[in-house]
Amino acid sequence: MLFTDAQIEHYKTQGYLSGPRVLSDEQISALKERIDDILHGRIPFPKHLMGETIEQSRAKGQLPSVKVVNIFRREPTFAALIDNSTISALAHQLMSGPVRMWEDQMIYKPAYDAKTALAWHQDYTFWNHVGPADMGTCWIALDDATVDNGCMHVIPGSHLWQMRYDREDAVVDDPHWLLQQEGIPAGADLTSAPCEVKAGHCHFHHCRTFHGSYGNKTDNPRRSYIMHLMPGYTRRLGDNWNERMGNVETVGVGEVVQGPDYPELVAV
Repeated sequence: MLFTDAQIEHYKTQGYLSGPRVLSDEQISALKERIDDILHGRIPFPKHLMGETIEQSRAKGQLPSVKVVNIFRREPTFAALIDNSTISALAHQLMSGPVRMWEDQMIYKPAYDAKTALAWHQDYTFWNHVGPADMGTCWIALDDATVDNGCMHVIPGSHLWQMRYDREDAVVDDPHWLLQQEGIPAGADLTSAPCEVKAGHCHFHHCRTFHGSYGNKTDNPRRSYIMHLMPGYTRRLGDNWNERMGNVETVGVGEVVQGPDYPELVAV
């Protein structure tokens, strides 16, 4: 199932788009099992790629809301999604090919944890050592993502705003910091839109789209797997600044970001 012309136009003008089912029940189960293995320490995984509070929470017998990053470079179960033809076909409708993997992550929101909010942000704030800012994200629900369990919210059209802040300016303990910055047009509508996604289905958003999420108020955990993607002309602009990311220094400044660390999605 491909996007229609109207859906593609919605992505261009609004900065986000709901997608179809991309994972089978069997694939969802396999990913959930591997996530549980990582979170409970049953398989080796670098601690610096996991949430900072996970060790303390294990000691208390519970798991926190946690983000695990850079998974596909270490776990074949996740790397296999690079060969998912449906995801690739959809991504190539929204970005110029060959579309490549930039990063990935898994987000786990435990049951009854209303405090697990993710502040408003733009992904490209943290990726501006490559460019141009035409990258996008395929967000895949492994459990039904609803308003009650903390689905993503976006501000439609915000990817078109010319913001005037740097990564170092961000106030990480203020979830609404971004909404107060210069560059938001006068009178802009800051009403957010919830993005509910059924398990196995996907959702795309542009790397400049304002987005965030709230806590999980339900009695079940909410898990998602997130593929950050880049069009084929993405180039290195500077140096890597975070050890949790891939090593962008594998290519020269000004060169296209490609190679084994940044594989192409399966050909379509």
